[in-house]
Amino acid sequence: MGARAGVALAIAAAGMLAACAPGAPRLAPGEIPGGVPLTAEHTLSPGDQFEIRFPFSPEFNDRLMVGEDGTVAPKLIGSVIVGGLTVPEATARLKPLYARQVRDRELSLTVRVFAPEVFWVEGAVLKPGLIRSGLPLTLERAISQAGGIKPGALTGGILVIRRDERGRVRAYQAALAPSPGASDPILNSFDVVYVPLTAIGSVNDFLASYVKSLPFAATLQTPTPITTLPPQQLTH
Repeated sequence: MGARAGVALAIAAAGMLAACAPGAPRLAPGEIPGGVPLTAEHTLSPGDQFEIRFPFSPEFNDRLMVGEDGTVAPKLIGSVIVGGLTVPEATARLKPLYARQVRDRELSLTVRVFAPEVFWVEGAVLKPGLIRSGLPLTLERAISQAGGIKPGALTGGILVIRRDERGRVRAYQAALAPSPGASDPILNSFDVVYVPLTAIGSVNDFLASYVKSLPFAATLQTPTPITTLPPQQLTH
């Protein structure tokens, strides 16, 4: 076999291997039925498996699984919260931590196994609790999967409680019925949606008590800034 033929076969084999690699859940661009725009960006969830590779220090390469609490434990840096982060966000979180241990901190993060995203819908809904979804969920669709709201619930005062990469929680205010022309907020994995039945007088006081009931470990930054979100998309 000539050298040129050998190169051609190697290229073809590499293409076949790439085709077999797992991919993130894909969504068509634009809108899905119902007019709700979604993003194909996967946020890291329990059961996700990913590789960390160092191009100039391969001896530090690692393969990890995201735990039920959203953490991973790389062998060089210990426990780190990545649940709810996108791959670029998790990469940005890991780089400075590795910089303390590795001279060249250049690294790549590649998800090898994708697990369903996880959300919790609590409060005045018919079926409160954990929701797992193979696709990103919007606020309205998450509440729909929780059986819908109870009569009298305050649909304009819903809280989305999100933990950041340092384990601190903050609350976002969102409305179930977006204003005309606006899209439905998109949730991140590990988001907790709370639908109040009555008006919450002080969100900070509510969070101080509620943080103890969260399904994952978190701390409360005091005072916690409360952001009223436009219904386009929830952001960090």
